[in-house]
Parts: sequence; structure tokens; C-alpha cells
Amino acid sequence: MKIFSNLTLALLLASSSIVAYAHEEADEFCSELESFLTSVKPEETRGLTLRTFWGARVEGDNIVMGLKTCEHDDYEPGKKLCSYLMEHSSTEFAGYNAKRILNCLAPAPGTGQNVDIHSGSFSTTFGSPDRGALVDLDFLPDKEAGEMVLRLQADGY
Repeated sequence: MKIFSNLTLALLLASSSIVAYAHEEADEFCSELESFLTSVKPEETRGLTLRTFWGARVEGDNIVMGLKTCEHDDYEPGKKLCSYLMEHSSTEFAGYNAKRILNCLAPAPGTGQNVDIHSGSFSTTFGSPDRGALVDLDFLPDKEAGEMVLRLQADGY
């Protein structure tokens, strides 16, 4: 019986650590997104584009299994969010990136765990009624098979 209780305790500790890590990662991502959206001034439009490719294709002399690029129009807060996304976004499951953004912007509890996003266009607001941004998120297939594009645009008010 002692083995069972030790195993149960170990599983509880492990699962709470995983939940804490996922929550910490979500908080970090939402903080990065919020910094970008807060930087957009009234009457200003800012955006970024994250492109992902998952699959095999020939690039020069190499076979590439996945690629990721992020365009930020030389806007410093956009560069910072792109840098974060290049390291902390999914290449293989590109819909997860859109879901993370929506979860940050949605009032609790956000999208459900079982929701998969394959493509779509979403609009919402960020901030207060007096100061914030209208946010458009487009997540669509790009030019070639396996390529996806995620566009985030914020129109400040």
C-alpha cells in the first residue's frame, strides 16, 4: 500500500508541475502579446506575420523539414514579439499559435483544450473602452502545401 501512495503522490506532483509550467508559459506569452498590443498608439496600425511550413522540401542542397519566419515591419515591439514567437511557437501545429493568441485575448476561460484551429479570421478588442486596440487575427493556408500564415493586426484607439 505504501508503494501505491508514493506512486500517487509522485503522479500528483508531476501533474501539478506540468500544469504550472503550461500556466507559466501562457502567462509569459500573454505578457509578450500584451506588450506589443499596448505599444500601439491611437490612430496607429501595427502588425506582424508569422509564417510556418511543416513538411519536407528541398532548399538548395538541403532537405528542410520545417521553417518559421516572422515579419514585423521594423517596429521594435513587433521585433520583440517576433523574436519570442520564433523561439516559442509551434511549426508543426501552426493552429496552436492562433489558439494561444485567442486564449490571451478571450475572457476566461478562453478556447477549450479540445478546440483545434485549422484556419479562420477573428476580431476582438484589447484594452479598455477608452484606450486599446481593435485586433484582427487571420490564420490561413499560405502559398504551398504545408505552409500557414498567421497575421496579427492591431488598430489603436
